[in-house]
Amino acid sequence: MPMDRARYPKNWEEIAHQVKQAAGWRCQECDRPCRPPNMSWFDFQEAIETQESGWSDDLFEEVEDEEFGLVSAPRFTRFVLTVAHLDQDPGNNDPANLKALCSVCHLRHDAPYREANRRAKLERRGQLNLLEVGKDG
Repeated sequence: MPMDRARYPKNWEEIAHQVKQAAGWRCQECDRPCRPPNMSWFDFQEAIETQESGWSDDLFEEVEDEEFGLVSAPRFTRFVLTVAHLDQDPGNNDPANLKALCSVCHLRHDAPYREANRRAKLERRGQLNLLEVGKDG
């Protein structure tokens, strides 16, 4: 679910960058290396392959192409570092509440909260949930 930027502080990008920098551009959950800004995919790939960290197997996936058949394609999104609010409150930017997570771990962290977040977002927009209306009569 895309983030609701109105709920974040104006300097969120700066805060997030500091958290990622402090984590050394690695996921604080699974230790996956993530690509820092301004680093090309090819430089990142080379860095991963020389580290022998085991993550090089995740760099590419086999996909079916109509013209060329089975081809190897980069898995860019698996190496994106994000910042999670552990308590799910974008207004709580205490460093103890922020954690640098790869996109995979961030999705896993947010999974239990997704439905509640969806309902809260609808409420903030003033949209009624038809299932809730039906319960009232």
